[in-house]
Amino acid sequence: MSQIGPNIKKLRKVKGLSQQAFAELFNLSRGNISSYEEQRAEPKIDVTTQIAQYFSIPLQDLLHKSLSVNEILKFDDYFEPKSSLKNSSFKNIPFLSKDHFQELEKYSGNLELLPQITFPIFSPKQFLAIELQHLVDHHIDFSFQEGAIAFFKKLHVGSLHLIHNQFGMYYQEDTLFIGKYFVEDKKITLALNDWQQVIVNPEQLEHFWRYDGIFQQVLD
Repeated sequence: MSQIGPNIKKLRKVKGLSQQAFAELFNLSRGNISSYEEQRAEPKIDVTTQIAQYFSIPLQDLLHKSLSVNEILKFDDYFEPKSSLKNSSFKNIPFLSKDHFQELEKYSGNLELLPQITFPIFSPKQFLAIELQHLVDHHIDFSFQEGAIAFFKKLHVGSLHLIHNQFGMYYQEDTLFIGKYFVEDKKITLALNDWQQVIVNPEQLEHFWRYDGIFQQVLD
């Protein structure tokens, strides 16, 4: 039995995308995504291939395997047998816990002043992890569980054409919010809501981050 519908729903949820946002990534309608998730229809093979490539999921796994959250976030590949964990080289990532949000001005956006957590993300890219709480200003479509840890990857010029309708974070001195990127012509904005947004300046990308994934408990 095909797993494409349940896997699309799980991909969308883990990546924090609404049905509309997911649909726009692949030139589909929200109704298309709804019908796939409810298994009333299946996407064409070219669409399925695009989804697999976009999220770096093997096509056969997307079609026939019930993907786990760890597989979607690429964590499974990083864990080794328990006996060899001591030899692993996990990534140290600057970490903003809920306590740090009370004194953002103390760190002034300097990641070197933050404590670090060790996590199995093997990538040369720069990451920032934050402990989510509803006091953090966030876009209305960005859903999360209180206390979950979200990972953000530093935005770079080569990925600017891929960030439309993607979630991201702006962090500079005492200002931090999670918004959604919008690309129109050559203008890129990160919007928190209809009234607050910042223009992405390619010369100041150190303040902009792209949402990469989330780690949270699965509640019964």
